This record gives sequence, structure tokens and C-alpha cells, in this order.
Amino acid sequence: MEKPIISIVVPTFNCASELKKTLESLKKQEYIGFECVIVDGNSTDHTVIVAEEYKNKVNFSITISVEKDKGIYDAMNKGIKLASGEWIWFINSDDYITEGLIDTILTTVKKYPNAGCVYGNMEYVRIINGKCYMEVKNAPDSLTGLKNEMIIGHPSTVCKTEVIKYLGGFDCNFKIAADWDLLLRIYNAGYQMIHVDKTLSRFYCGGASSKNHNRERHLVRKKNHSYKLIDFHWIKDIIKEVILSSFLGKMIIKNHIAVSQEVK
Repeated sequence: MEKPIISIVVPTFNCASELKKTLESLKKQEYIGFECVIVDGNSTDHTVIVAEEYKNKVNFSITISVEKDKGIYDAMNKGIKLASGEWIWFINSDDYITEGLIDTILTTVKKYPNAGCVYGNMEYVRIINGKCYMEVKNAPDSLTGLKNEMIIGHPSTVCKTEVIKYLGGFDCNFKIAADWDLLLRIYNAGYQMIHVDKTLSRFYCGGASSKNHNRERHLVRKKNHSYKLIDFHWIKDIIKEVILSSFLGKMIIKNHIAVSQEVK
């Protein structure tokens, strides 16, 4: 069997219904020369059954690993070891990849074979009172701001496998910001990071990475030498948190919802 160019790595845990949505999005892709690696943390629901069922429903390879893990980044590191593709696309079990975009990524990685990462825009969905509100987060062409904050979404990034392995994969000392840390290490190492100006995936806000993590963000900046003496962005994060938790913050969020598109 021909080696796939792209490996889609999906960490899962007790998310049977959400995984169906993710696998359906892969099923709709035009390009089929990719593999899907599902790394399950020993789910107690029907997640693994759903994964097994889809093996007979799709025309791409699905590899399933089931064992207890130490968190999402531990699961992703296991996925790196299982992946056989030249590039890895990490997505969450409740996210999905826009139809036809794997083919777009394939064209891009062939054009830039020495790049360390290809990234694109992302649909960001907030779930409020049972309704979903979506806005598109356009990624910047320049990533100079990456040293201070996560300005691209990891479900819309595709990284070269050998680069990830060379840099040691995800740092599991971080519980919710190891994806940013890895992308920042790729950037600081001087690898080319290519922006594809298309919406690559949809991210549903509400998981671990959506929770407040100001201190961990500070530790990522500290590890990667993003500041000299004082982390002013940590101070900025704290001020932003105070504002968003106030009445003014609630009004800002309400206005955001008003201009967002309601989706299913």
C-alpha cells in the first residue's frame, strides 16, 4: 500500500457522536490518499465502536489505538508515533475539516516541500444557550506575533512529521497550551510556515483550550524566551480577563454574537 502524504490524528475520549461528525467530514474529501489515526484514551462509551464501524464506510485507512493516556497532548504524541504520513494534521474529536481542503493542503505541501508547517483560517464556533454562533478567524501572513500569543488555530495547521519529531513533539508539562508551544518552537527554529488563505477547519469552543490559561501562556513565553525581563503580555491577559468577566465584557461578547452567523 502506498504511503500516505497526510496523516489526520484525532485524539478521542467518550465522544461517540462528535467523532461521527469528524469522520463524516473526512469521508467527504475529494483526495483519499490520506490516513486517519484515532488515539482513544480508553473510552467507556461507544467511541471505539463508531471508529471501528467507519473502517468499512470510508475509502481511506483508519488506524485505532486504545489505551489510557495522560491527557490530550500525550494522546497526540502517541499519534505522532503511529502516523506514517509525511505531514500530520491534528484535529479535535468534535472538529471537522472543510470539504475539499485536504486536496488543497496536498497541493500546498507539494509546492513547499521544505516548509515546517502549513496553516489556514478557522471557523470558530461558540455554543451559548444551546445555539452555535460562528465567526471566521483569519490567520495572518506574518507570524511575528506568535511569540506572544496563539494567533493561529491548531486544527487549521498541518505540520511536517520529521520536524515535529525532531523538536520532540508536544511538551506534556503544558496541559492546554502545548499546541502553541510546538508551533512557536517550529517558528523559532526557522522553519518556513506557509499561510493558505482558506478556511481549513471548524473549531467548537468549549474544550480544555477554551478555558482561562493565563499562567500557562506565560510559561510558554518564558520557555521560548519571548520576553527579556517582564512579560507584559501576561499583564495584558490578566486585564483582558477582568474586562471580559465584567458587565462590559458581557456586552462585548453579546455584540460578537450579534454579528456572528448561527450554525448547526
